Amino acid sequence: MELFEMVREIENTPDPSTPARIARSRERVLTELGAAPKRRVRSRWVWGGTAALGGLSTATIVASVIIAGLAAPVVVQPASAAAVEVLNDAAEVVIEGTDPVVGPGQYLRIRETYELVSLWDADAGFNTATLPTSEGAVHVRGVRDLYVPSDRTEDWILDGRAPNEVLEVWGDPRAKAAYDQMAAVSPGTDSDPTGIRALPQGADESGAHGAPQVTPSPGAADSEDTPPPADEEVGYYDRFRPFYDEMPRDPQQLLAWYRDNLQTSSDDWYVFQSIGQGLRTNLMPRDLRAASLRVLGMLSGVEVAATNGTITTLAMPAQLGGGEFGDLLVSELDIDTSTGQIVGIRETYPHRSTSLMPAGVPWASWHIEISVVDGAPTP
Repeated sequence: MELFEMVREIENTPDPSTPARIARSRERVLTELGAAPKRRVRSRWVWGGTAALGGLSTATIVASVIIAGLAAPVVVQPASAAAVEVLNDAAEVVIEGTDPVVGPGQYLRIRETYELVSLWDADAGFNTATLPTSEGAVHVRGVRDLYVPSDRTEDWILDGRAPNEVLEVWGDPRAKAAYDQMAAVSPGTDSDPTGIRALPQGADESGAHGAPQVTPSPGAADSEDTPPPADEEVGYYDRFRPFYDEMPRDPQQLLAWYRDNLQTSSDDWYVFQSIGQGLRTNLMPRDLRAASLRVLGMLSGVEVAATNGTITTLAMPAQLGGGEFGDLLVSELDIDTSTGQIVGIRETYPHRSTSLMPAGVPWASWHIEISVVDGAPTP
């Protein structure tokens, strides 16, 4: 299905504003795929794998952005009192605590264990069919390590060589053979023996995750006639890094900053996801991490979903436009309340059909572990 036809099919709820929203989605996609730099902060979420983003095609990622762009909070209400308390307490822990000590020659290793569900159709292949027409689904797990040196002006090391592990196959068992074949002919969809790279000072210009991210000052005027300075054409693994100094530490002002400078959307659901992804590496200055945690408590619909020891799960539901992709997206963040660190991220669609795969399986998830190690692999 052509991408914009898919948007129209998803956006099938009767609504006089539908044509305008589709037009905005079309314009957004064309902007994202175009060469002209944007003057706002872009998301670069690491899905695992290399060039193909862990088996998800570029069109699928873009379609996901459009689908999410049609979302709105299920109920416009403040975060629950329990969620606010958890986030404010976590912010205090961050301020009063200490970060891991990384000595000379040592590295902060950020290990992301990710899980993804890929749909398969016998005729269309992976990630091209919709859920009702898919004949199989493959649930995979992979690992990616980022090594951050004690001196962050030195090379960071990104290691994505570990092969993905197939955890489960649902539906047609031929989906497993098709996945293995895809991984064999296109290493970027799985492991890559050469998938280890040096990121000079954390800058990633390889294009392995898409085009390098533009990081101009968010307040700069937009002008097609004035190219950005050369140092603003660098994409950083830690995408908020160029803005640390100018990001407000007052939570109310910081929330306004996020709304003004996140490129895809300023809605609460997207601010929630973006802050979670920004905090997952634990590389922000402590006062900015604390302020960002407090911002999460200012978003509508955030609630405590579960508590397991020191791990508290916060959830935000967002209502999609309906259609075959399901109508409810629930984003979840796991916070270790003893450290204030984000240790898990999940995205689930609880209203999607369970005829192919069981209910409750996240379509994408990340588990984050941070430790200090004495060395890093050599690219």
